[in-house]
Amino acid sequence: VRSLNGCRVADHILSLVPDPQRFRETLRFIKIWAKRRGIYSNILGFFGGITWAILVARICQLFPHFTPSALVKRFFRVYARWNWKNPVVLCPIRESNVSGLTGFKVWNPKQHPQDRAHIMPVIT
Repeated sequence: VRSLNGCRVADHILSLVPDPQRFRETLRFIKIWAKRRGIYSNILGFFGGITWAILVARICQLFPHFTPSALVKRFFRVYARWNWKNPVVLCPIRESNVSGLTGFKVWNPKQHPQDRAHIMPVIT
């Protein structure tokens, strides 16, 4: 089931970016950059593939007409200055009314005080 969730999230991210090809090229560079610096690993507490994809997708949304090289430059500039009290999101956060998913808590620092303690929220 976990692998299906990854595919579902990846497809959804692709549907939210203005130019999937530019997104893929930019993401490829960012992943190589992160791997070479040893910061690409969920197991070790760093960001994993989906998290990097969400970060890149947000930059693609903010700068839809930029080339991949310009997107990489913006990626580092934007996230170096990002106020990490604010989550990185690709679409509005909404409560789920899907049967079977009602037991899952939606990230909301107003309802759940423990969500305020998250250091770098990246919401899928």
